[in-house]
Amino acid sequence: MNKIMKCLAAAAMGVSLLTALSSKANSVTVQELGVGPDEVVNITSSTLGTANVYAGINNLLVNGVATEGFCIDPFHWSLTGVQSYNTEALSLGPKTPGGPMGTVKATEIEQLWAKYYSASMSPQNAAGLQVAIWEVVGSTTFADPNYFKVNGSDYGASLMLTWVNNNPGAPTANLLAVTGPGQDYVIPVPDGGTTVMLLGEALCGLFIIRRKLCLS
Repeated sequence: MNKIMKCLAAAAMGVSLLTALSSKANSVTVQELGVGPDEVVNITSSTLGTANVYAGINNLLVNGVATEGFCIDPFHWSLTGVQSYNTEALSLGPKTPGGPMGTVKATEIEQLWAKYYSASMSPQNAAGLQVAIWEVVGSTTFADPNYFKVNGSDYGASLMLTWVNNNPGAPTANLLAVTGPGQDYVIPVPDGGTTVMLLGEALCGLFIIRRKLCLS
């Protein structure tokens, strides 16, 4: 094997390692502090019935770190207090009837987040993005035993879904599912802490492998 082929092989091994680390389930603590910015929407869920719920950004503490996320589980109520959860690949969430969502729906949520999410987004836009995420995860067909639908205004969610359907190659955000005993969430991959440590170890290992292969 020549040097170029060895370097390419090392790079491929590194990508596989990083992918495995990002999708590995890790235990975390989660506490929901509230929802906002948000709007109240009326939903019908196969498990929750018909109810008025807050749709918007979920303000969370994940391992004690303030984190903004959205609900990916229109089938369970959120829980109070500190709860034991797992972070894992978005495609593996939520842990609901009919789950997990799979890679196609996960990609759509990553595209919606990259296009529409902002830390300073308005309550209307936050509600629209939340409803769009629920629509991706749930079903609007009552023939489906695990269905979800919005009654009344969707705060622009339908326009967001039309955009994502018309832009299959749109950029994606780097997101994780947070799954546990109550409502499940989607959050950005953390920039620090355990994730950086794991990625640093992976990159260090990749550098050593690449150095050995490319210099041999």
